Amino acid sequence: MSKETQESSVRPYPEWHEGEPNKAQFGILQKLHGTWVNWKGGPKGLHTTCMPSPGTSAETIFGVFHFKSQQYREQLTFTQVNEPVRNRAGSNEQFNGPVKYETAIVDNDEILQHFENGMYLWLGDNTMPWQDNGQYQNPHTLFKHPSSVESVEEDGGAPVIGPGELGPQFVPPHSISRSGVIPHGTTIHLTGNITQSCSSDEKPYIDAPHIADLWEPQYLAISPTMGLNPTRDFKGATIDTKPKWTEKNREELGLNSAQAYFLRIFNYDKFGARYPYTVQPNLTLKEFNDTVNFKSYDLIELDSRHDTGVQGATVNNVMIERYCRVVRMRYRMWIEEVEIDDWENEGKTKKPFNSCNMNKLSTLNLCSVQAVKQRCGLIFK
Repeated sequence: MSKETQESSVRPYPEWHEGEPNKAQFGILQKLHGTWVNWKGGPKGLHTTCMPSPGTSAETIFGVFHFKSQQYREQLTFTQVNEPVRNRAGSNEQFNGPVKYETAIVDNDEILQHFENGMYLWLGDNTMPWQDNGQYQNPHTLFKHPSSVESVEEDGGAPVIGPGELGPQFVPPHSISRSGVIPHGTTIHLTGNITQSCSSDEKPYIDAPHIADLWEPQYLAISPTMGLNPTRDFKGATIDTKPKWTEKNREELGLNSAQAYFLRIFNYDKFGARYPYTVQPNLTLKEFNDTVNFKSYDLIELDSRHDTGVQGATVNNVMIERYCRVVRMRYRMWIEEVEIDDWENEGKTKKPFNSCNMNKLSTLNLCSVQAVKQRCGLIFK
């Protein structure tokens, strides 16, 4: 054992001074600023939603639900608020970078299907040790704030605290938070981080990101909690071929079987939505990615529930809480820089643009079915 004092990898934050920082830090959220829309003739989004069936209630037999899926187009606007928002926490000072968002979604008949607004916050880079020249650490978002002679006198610190004292330094577990207001009656708060980033200046293109495996359970419009086993029930299924059991009717499958519950999802064919997208909506994004060349991509993953630490939240109004309670929201946002054939000049040239693709997952506990909303092919306008 060495008698020498070991240097800690946790570097103290710089000390806060009046007037700092003089501008907001937005981290990766700075890539979102502006308006994003589906372009004419480009790919559309696809949502899959499970809802209470007419005549049912929270006490109705497990598994009775109404399924709906449809294509849609979206306009999504992000607006930076170019002033840092200060959070005072005694020994710690945090300055959030706020980005407002607003979205409107219309179906193939130009009917408004959804609107929502809220805010993203860049909370600071949580990599360790702290780097003065870090990509998302200049300007700083976190500072230390020790007591001073003036603060002790003004705030009545004596005898509890004296000048120059400093409590523990807060290390944020998450870099990003999102709060949103959904007009159905749910308010969300999600936290998370950038989980993937890839770019290259040394070669023309990079490999496309891996979105999801074909029948990966957590991204399906069906839930294994109701007894469907992808390994067993998807045997022999491909993008073009449904499982053999989907050719049977409910009576043949057994009225209370998991296959009978989900038969309608596999055989759905309305509003531009059909198999396999009604089962695996991520395919719309994967198929679009196969048509373009990638310059870079980033993946942001947020969740209302975490294994440890402070949780996010989904808060419902009275009716939603009683009949269709949203208990969790998981969210993935792919920010992509790609190169695509110029649709305006019939493929004669390549045209770079940003493509913002999102995948939203909410679990409704009425029938324990995952409701997946897929947004894809948005371009920066």
